[in-house]
Amino acid sequence: MVGFLMMAFIAAALFGCRKEEKAAGPEARENGAAEYGAPLPVRDVPRGWEQSGDVKVYVGKNLYDSIDGAADRFFQYSFRKQYVVGYSSSEPGKSISIEAYDMGTPDDAFGIFSCHDNIMSEHVEVGLAATISEMNLDFCQGTYFVRLLAIGFGEGEAEKPLRAFAEAIAGNIEPSPGFPELVGRLPEGTVEGSVLFFHTWETLNERRYIADDNVLNLDASTRGVVAAYTSEERGGEDETFKLEKDMLYLLEYPDDQAAQSAKMSYIRLFSERVNASRAEGKGPSEKLQFIDLTEPMEIYQLYQGEGEEQHLVTIMRVYRNAIFGIWEVTDAKKATDLAKSLLGNLKR
Repeated sequence: MVGFLMMAFIAAALFGCRKEEKAAGPEARENGAAEYGAPLPVRDVPRGWEQSGDVKVYVGKNLYDSIDGAADRFFQYSFRKQYVVGYSSSEPGKSISIEAYDMGTPDDAFGIFSCHDNIMSEHVEVGLAATISEMNLDFCQGTYFVRLLAIGFGEGEAEKPLRAFAEAIAGNIEPSPGFPELVGRLPEGTVEGSVLFFHTWETLNERRYIADDNVLNLDASTRGVVAAYTSEERGGEDETFKLEKDMLYLLEYPDDQAAQSAKMSYIRLFSERVNASRAEGKGPSEKLQFIDLTEPMEIYQLYQGEGEEQHLVTIMRVYRNAIFGIWEVTDAKKATDLAKSLLGNLKR
């Protein structure tokens, strides 16, 4: 049988392929942007820098004219507008491009930030959350997700101006009330950079592949969060990367009935894979165990392997309008403790 829980990482590209940034339609206008209430232009431009060109504004589906294929990810959240502006340095050949995305709500601003974050990222203190690399800095603050790209810098030269611009922009934005409430329900001990807040199947499947179809019935009305509690290093002499393990997930549905429907759909996926394995003449190496409890909660545990090699790989629990559990279990006790801790947070 095809292993149900094979990890499939799809690297989140820091910047998508772009078309030329041009105004597209009546909603994409070039101006100083003050009339839009945008955090651009920067009020306190760092010394030695000046704005180059007008602020460009892309509204709704016009985002495709700015970042083309990379726009799909933003439409999984409540994206409203993108503001784009460039700044040039007094040092020839050096510039910084800034993109500020109005995501409609603070939760979705963090959500789209979390899509671009990962456990290999270097994190810095700007806004609510921020990451930095050699030539890029991303952060979220209030309803905004902001991306900065440094161009023409040598090694180690871009960090100072990136931070200066990011801090100036963050100062123009109303502070965030905090992380999404769903994120606050997670037990302590998450691996830094592993938290993903999402609504839709497409976003979850990009971080952790489940299936081609939306078997968990996720859409704009649902909220979800996933975070790793263990990281495993892999690689050779030239390159090292990390895998997420003990991934705790929490899916919140509009009501109990919607959660039950999603549970049954997910269980059907298990059954289909077992039946397909048997049709090929292979004995199933996975076992789904149902544990009946007296409290109003259902527990399903998925095992892999045979005999003494059998081990727990997934816990799924259904409690009222929530489905939660752990993927990629490394230790059964740790997984059980995480699930119990999350349940306690849900009952508060």
